[in-house]
Amino acid sequence: MERTRQLQTILDMTIQPALTASNVLFHESIDPEFKDVVTPNVDTVYCAAWLDLSQNPVVLIVPDTNDRYYSVQIMDAYSNTFSYIGRRTTGTKAGKFAIVGPDWKGVLPSGLKAVKSPTNTAWLLCRVLSKGKDDVDEAMKILKQFKLASLDENSSPYVIKPVNKLLFENKVEDLSAMDFFKAMTDLMILNPDTGNESFEKQFEHIGINRTYGFDAGKLDPDTIAGLNRAAKDAFLIISNSLEDVDHRLSNGWMILTGIGTYGDQFLKRALVAYMGLGANVDEEATCPRTFTDDQGNQLNGKYNYVLHFDKDQLPPVEAFWSVTMYDKDFYLVPNCIKRYAIADYTPGLEHNDDGSLDIYIQYSPPKNHKSNWLPAPDDDFNLLLRMYQPSAKILIGTYEVPGVKRVRL
Repeated sequence: MERTRQLQTILDMTIQPALTASNVLFHESIDPEFKDVVTPNVDTVYCAAWLDLSQNPVVLIVPDTNDRYYSVQIMDAYSNTFSYIGRRTTGTKAGKFAIVGPDWKGVLPSGLKAVKSPTNTAWLLCRVLSKGKDDVDEAMKILKQFKLASLDENSSPYVIKPVNKLLFENKVEDLSAMDFFKAMTDLMILNPDTGNESFEKQFEHIGINRTYGFDAGKLDPDTIAGLNRAAKDAFLIISNSLEDVDHRLSNGWMILTGIGTYGDQFLKRALVAYMGLGANVDEEATCPRTFTDDQGNQLNGKYNYVLHFDKDQLPPVEAFWSVTMYDKDFYLVPNCIKRYAIADYTPGLEHNDDGSLDIYIQYSPPKNHKSNWLPAPDDDFNLLLRMYQPSAKILIGTYEVPGVKRVRL
């Protein structure tokens, strides 16, 4: 979470020392060059803000979107989603919300709805539906009406801090063990997780201590050797833990349920951070993923595939659905038509005469049906089906996503 904050809030790099800005909305352009987070979403235009609530609340002002889908997801420093503002929860009329830190004791002005954050650091993601290239300008016009303000709604809420060069310049998995555990402990001190204090006590003897901080100089050689092993092993455990976390399998699609908030499910939290940091809760968007075809073979661009939905098998949602293509590292796939997803809103999407739908998934353009082509890379890939505001049928697990079928050239 902190590395993502550094990447998303960096100010002009020509100014030294480099600085980050909290309590300001950063608008992101999502394309294959975007690498701030894995599994980026292309269904919506969006902006992000990292909130520093240690001194004062931050006011979020939202516009009337005239029933256009939007959501503002707000997460604590541990990636738990603690609140949503948007179509599903608060409607699409204009409103004002005060996001309040855990220790603030003041009185809010009238007209503000309080949203309490468990930690002083919070990550806010605004998503507004964009129905393809021709709709981007209208979606952006709405998105730019979202504002952050101080309690008086006049002064700037900005908080400027020096960049953490260690986290900005290095992937988390590339940090040395001592750097990793020190950075982690420092962040735990800044953002205490009050629900896991007794659990954290187990780690004080290896230097992870919220009272004194992490000091490798006080550890014996055996403990340091163990921490060095642990840092390497942990990444391997996380990246290979799909079979070890609670999930459903259906026609090759893996459905992780109960994500977005994690409690004491530490491995699931880490796996989601590895595959798609900032995942929505099930009720906002349920997102099955597949790495294989319906026969269990790894999806690969040297083959052609079809994803077929019968008319009565299309995802039952209250908002919309999409299928997005990702490479083996969970990033978008560059292609000649700049199409990264097929969705129910995709312009020109062609249904069959009986109302069914075929999505053609392959590296080269199909001879026919280019309107329904989802371009693949020339090697391994995976697909994510996002179902926004899913129906009860999806949430209770009775809806089955059809398998991806390999077809002959």
